[in-house]
Amino acid sequence: MENHYGICEWAFPVSGPLSIRLASLAGFEGIQLGECGGLPYHFPLCQPYVQNSYLEAARQYNIILHSLNLGSLLQSGDIFYASETARGDNADLSIRKGIEAAHAMGIKKIVITVSPDSESAYRNALFHLKYAWTHAEIYDIKIVVETNLPPAGIRRLLEECKNKISLCMDTLNPFRFHSGSPINLIRSFHPGIDHYHLKDSISCLFRPDQRGCVLLGSGDADYPAVSEEIKKTGYTGWFFSENYYYLSPLNQNGDFLEYAKKDLCTLHTTFENAFGR
Repeated sequence: MENHYGICEWAFPVSGPLSIRLASLAGFEGIQLGECGGLPYHFPLCQPYVQNSYLEAARQYNIILHSLNLGSLLQSGDIFYASETARGDNADLSIRKGIEAAHAMGIKKIVITVSPDSESAYRNALFHLKYAWTHAEIYDIKIVVETNLPPAGIRRLLEECKNKISLCMDTLNPFRFHSGSPINLIRSFHPGIDHYHLKDSISCLFRPDQRGCVLLGSGDADYPAVSEEIKKTGYTGWFFSENYYYLSPLNQNGDFLEYAKKDLCTLHTTFENAFGR
């Protein structure tokens, strides 16, 4: 298996099919899509003409549509509500519509963020995840979970999900959410890591309400040590840049595409020397 390099759609200041063209111009192989607004916009990505515009751009620019991230589900917090409530129903609706859109577009992975702050929220999220993987299995789609739970919480989640999910490991979020050491998390969970989100920032921005980033390796998120740990595990697969190329402090009225190109160069330099490649 080889390494592949993608970018999250929301790392750009624009979205939609144009983000696919920009991913190609920056040199990436693939993209993790957002859901084009999701529930608040009545699921535009479920419309065939919207799907076709994404698919046409992916064909034209030779970009792999790797996965679909249910960002509006994260923003709404509906996944933490019981299934018999209106918001719980909305969570299952968002999951179902995301899976339907992914299936129509040939996307084989759905990313769901689950970071509950109470036992009841955890139990509700677990119920919705079961709904997700049960529904996704019909379409041969894999559910990937990103979480800011501490190690014990991640271990519990994986056990209670009975190997039906895998992990998206974000290398900066453990600093921002104070949920543990990314090196220890990688060391503990690497067999179950589906793909990585890579980003970097400075220590004064290590707070949940901050999204500002810096170029990979130029911040305080231990990019060199974290990367070495990833290589030690023997992982090969997809790495996604999730740096926000239009926000400060990275972007000071500069060219967001040039910043993305620089990070891609760093990714190649970092990981293509692994294992003698």
